Amino acid sequence: MKRSFYVLVLLLAISLFASGLDTTPASARAAPAEKGPAVFNVRDYGATGDGTTLDTDAIKKAIQACAATGGGTVLFPPGQYVTGTIELVSNMTLYLDPGAVILGSKNVDDYGSTRDYGLGKKYGVDSSGEGDRVGLIVASDLQHVAILGTGAIDGRGDEFMDLDTPHTEPDFDPQYTRNPELFLHAVRNVEYGPVEPKAHGAGRPGTMLIFLHCKDVLLRDVTLRNSPNWTLHLQKTERAVISGIHILNNLLIPNNDGIDCMACKHIHISDCDIQAGDDDFAIVGSEDVNVSNCSLVSRSSAIRLEDTRFSTFQGLSIETNRGLGIYQMGDEITAHVVFSDITMRTKLIPGHWWGKAEPIYVAVSPCVESQCKGKVSDIKFSNITADAEAGVLIYGAADSPVEGLSLEGIRLKMHSPNPEFAEAVGGNFDLRWTAKSLKDAVFKHDTPGLYCRWVTGLRIHGLELQWGEGLPEYFSDGISCEDFRDLQIDRFEGRQAQKTGAAISLGRGDGVSIVNSTAAQGTFDFLRQFQLTGHRLLLGDDLSRARAGVTPPSATFHMQAVILPAGARPKAPSSHP
Repeated sequence: MKRSFYVLVLLLAISLFASGLDTTPASARAAPAEKGPAVFNVRDYGATGDGTTLDTDAIKKAIQACAATGGGTVLFPPGQYVTGTIELVSNMTLYLDPGAVILGSKNVDDYGSTRDYGLGKKYGVDSSGEGDRVGLIVASDLQHVAILGTGAIDGRGDEFMDLDTPHTEPDFDPQYTRNPELFLHAVRNVEYGPVEPKAHGAGRPGTMLIFLHCKDVLLRDVTLRNSPNWTLHLQKTERAVISGIHILNNLLIPNNDGIDCMACKHIHISDCDIQAGDDDFAIVGSEDVNVSNCSLVSRSSAIRLEDTRFSTFQGLSIETNRGLGIYQMGDEITAHVVFSDITMRTKLIPGHWWGKAEPIYVAVSPCVESQCKGKVSDIKFSNITADAEAGVLIYGAADSPVEGLSLEGIRLKMHSPNPEFAEAVGGNFDLRWTAKSLKDAVFKHDTPGLYCRWVTGLRIHGLELQWGEGLPEYFSDGISCEDFRDLQIDRFEGRQAQKTGAAISLGRGDGVSIVNSTAAQGTFDFLRQFQLTGHRLLLGDDLSRARAGVTPPSATFHMQAVILPAGARPKAPSSHP
């Protein structure tokens, strides 16, 4: 009986093993796995990944195989894959495993010509970096294309630069600067860059990654480093998501912008860190661009906008030469843009970089009145904290004023720059790119905490201004505005930099209200004015710590609930003539 039982059990076990019977209850069984996208491992097509062999042809074969099946994933396992220019295809994901590096060839002849891709030299329209070549990766006229993974793309930028020669251009005249000889010497300081490209630019590749006329683009988690030119360029591209990427470039190299968006729509960028010698973001001719939660380091502008609308920039930490910059040329329009929740440090540096440590910078190119179609309007800066070595600069044009700009919740601490740098390049306004002549490109000018000229409808709501110790003599008033209309200052607290000067200096303006504002300890004159017309109102201001309230004292202002300096006699309220 026992023997029969054991035989039965043995036969049942053999039967189950032979038939592969799944003993899992039917209700618990998983559905059959669906076949995933095809994966094309570049090593299967001959790529070595040894850091020496040129793998361009093998990578192209893998991409062509991906295209032949209608799309899939081109996989780079760990290794260093040396390559020249490669082209992506639609419905493709380029995936970089941890430890995988796409490494730029040292031979400039391995890179394609910009002409092959319909690229030219018109900035914001068809340009792509400096020079006549493209860089490592080109995506042209594609849909549904992605670059993912925690590997890296390395352009080996240093290989194409003369690191001992300064890169300069004749875009200013030193005779108009504060210290011409020192200024000229400082911009040739190779220690802070920019350095000269080999063969004056002809010897370096172009933009490292280009997405041209693309839709539905995704970049996530990759590291882009050592770009010899612009790093990531989106041109005429719609619906892109860029998240969690790292851009790590040599701060000495000119034109190695972090991310450039030109003529793009619906671009979303978040959770990135960018270190670039040139602009971290350069956004031109674009709409609906949203940038958030990024950390930025630059020798130029952290953010450079031109001809851009309906866009937001929030949750940023910045260390740079120039913080948030808006540039307006010709018939371009920049409007409906918000900068919010930003903290930054701006430092004055030598070298031929644009900018003089301004945390906020807005500049408009002069135009002939009949041709003034461009405009900067409806721009909001909100909840911004800056430790800066220069002030906010808003510089419109006589026939094209900046309109409807607001500064809300701004905390500005002005620090003394490195004394050597301050003497050489400090105390100048830098309007390069928008200036019409070399005389107006870089010129001597005292530096207030906030300077504005040719503005209409400027609103300042909540500006806290502090000054550090040992300031250079060119630091001047707290707020200084000229040639304005309809200026409102609400909840300003601060004073001038030096022992003389004014917390607020206004000239050639039509209509001003200063309300709920406070003269900080050490204020000389609270308000110094000349040639003001229209409504002039002081309301709810505390001037008790100022030496004087309004100068000249004959100035006609309508005052209500104003606490005047000790010993000052209040004037009877009166309206303007």
